Amino acid sequence: MIKNKTALITGSSSGIGKEIAIQLAKQDIMVCIEKEGGKAVLFKADVSKEKDIEKMFIFLKEEFGKLDYLINNAGINVAKNFEKYSTVDWSRIMNINLTGKYLCTQYATPLLKKSENPRIINIASRFGRKPDDEIPAYCCAEAGVLMLTKVSALGLAKYGIKVNTISPGLTRTSLTEKICSQEEFDTYVESNPSKEGRASRGYRKCRFIFDIRSGRFYKW
Repeated sequence: MIKNKTALITGSSSGIGKEIAIQLAKQDIMVCIEKEGGKAVLFKADVSKEKDIEKMFIFLKEEFGKLDYLINNAGINVAKNFEKYSTVDWSRIMNINLTGKYLCTQYATPLLKKSENPRIINIASRFGRKPDDEIPAYCCAEAGVLMLTKVSALGLAKYGIKVNTISPGLTRTSLTEKICSQEEFDTYVESNPSKEGRASRGYRKCRFIFDIRSGRFYKW
């Protein structure tokens, strides 16, 4: 077991974030999760609101004094044609998917500096590289996450903080089920050369293991 490590996973109440939290909790890492074993604390926050983020990191500082791993996972999507997108839709997606990750990274840095092996993992999307006019804001936000990772890695390297991105393929979660039909899930699975069927099996079949030494996630 890995002792005395603390991880913050945003958006860990469901989907990929919850699965990551479960797997880290099983390794005896203190994480933000509601139940399902392991050590855990829960802090409710809206990452689109800087005050919420500030309070969250004040809590982490007072409770643990440091942070070893930040997994920026929180994200939303709104499926609308490019011409029908409202400023409200656009701003909310940008604030949660991109600005939220930036703010969490900024507020986490002082605590990560106190860790012997600090890591930041940004969960992005394949749509950060692949445009889709039905989810324009999401595509733009996720492309921003890829660049945020690069500039963060460059700026934080002097503190020994490593920053990486994971861009999962289509995975069945409460978010994707709202915008994808069963036919789309099936088509994605069929087009996967390995025929693993990740999308059809659901996120609970997607296991994430965190390699503490390398700061990488492995899934099978």
